[in-house]
Amino acid sequence: MSSNEYSSHNVWITGAGSGIGRALALHYAAQGAHVVISGRTLDKLHEVRDAGASLPGQISCLPFDVTDAESVNSTSEALRSIVPHLDLAILNAGTCEYIKKGYLDPTLFRRVMDTNFFGFIHSINAALPLLKAASTKPHLAGVCSLAAFIGFPRAEAYGASKAAARYLLHSVRTDYSGLMDVTVINPGFVTTPMTAANDFPMPFEMEAENAALRIASALKKRPLEYNFPNRLTWVLRLAQLFNGIWYRQISKQRRTDNAAKRRTAE
Repeated sequence: MSSNEYSSHNVWITGAGSGIGRALALHYAAQGAHVVISGRTLDKLHEVRDAGASLPGQISCLPFDVTDAESVNSTSEALRSIVPHLDLAILNAGTCEYIKKGYLDPTLFRRVMDTNFFGFIHSINAALPLLKAASTKPHLAGVCSLAAFIGFPRAEAYGASKAAARYLLHSVRTDYSGLMDVTVINPGFVTTPMTAANDFPMPFEMEAENAALRIASALKKRPLEYNFPNRLTWVLRLAQLFNGIWYRQISKQRRTDNAAKRRTAE
């Protein structure tokens, strides 16, 4: 259903070529916003723009590799050429890689941190001039992860990067509270091209469109943090409280799984 609820709003979404970012872009365009979508692949951005061609709002494409520090200023200038200000910036670009064979590969960690952590820094720096130009208090939101709550097997790089990004946003809020509101978004498992590679069960998994609707609804209230789905959030909150039990059980399961793999290999 379309409306003009956000007809005077300018929204920038990174990582908008697929998954949650794509669904958010189409949602805000359906609500009348002018949405600027960014990602590394222009063809994917054009597909999202074309999918929203019949919606009340406008979708503009701005290629941006969030890992490229050298392009921050030019991206900020390009943003300004499309919209005079930003009412909402959603940092959604992200990646996931799991460690292999128990080896903590520094190159893998750098790749993940470049996107999930430094990508947030680059995106914030690109958005700040336009957030400052808003006539009403703007809003910055970043998509982190429930994985930041507690340790998971093989997720050393991903979880650490999301925990760092989460802390970054909370800290940014303290320095920029007079300028803008900041929200940390921690989703659970969402069906996206990124999670399609997961080789393990994903409890309470939801479609990207469902996740986008939940996020957009929550952002109206500008919470400090939005965690969903509730069932998985409470499981992980309990795991934090009883982390000794959590880690013993997870470690036991990993040993069992590894032993089964060795027997199969033999």
